[in-house]
Amino acid sequence: MSAPVLTFWAPIVAIIAFAITLAIAYLYRSRGQGKFKEGTDQGEIYYSGENVPEEAQRHVRSHNMYWGFFEAMKRYYDPTVRAHTGIVNDYLIWLLGLTALAGIAILVAGLL
Repeated sequence: MSAPVLTFWAPIVAIIAFAITLAIAYLYRSRGQGKFKEGTDQGEIYYSGENVPEEAQRHVRSHNMYWGFFEAMKRYYDPTVRAHTGIVNDYLIWLLGLTALAGIAILVAGLL
């Protein structure tokens, strides 16, 4: 029995499609204008015609950026933070306890 025709042609068709896509992308890119001048007003940040604030004022701290997320998840997040002590022994106790519970559940399910 011979191999299906698709297994032979699929890689060739994929390579041709990739080459055509690259050619179209290159032609599209080559139509752009090359008038950009580095170090002029063209390279400045556009801020709706206003003066751009200093970099320190533009910086958004992650605490402020995620404030809405933390506020919405506060009922979940606060107890979770309190449960994480950072002590490895606590995490191992939780791991052993959950493994024991899972083993008991599997044992009980197997007996029924």
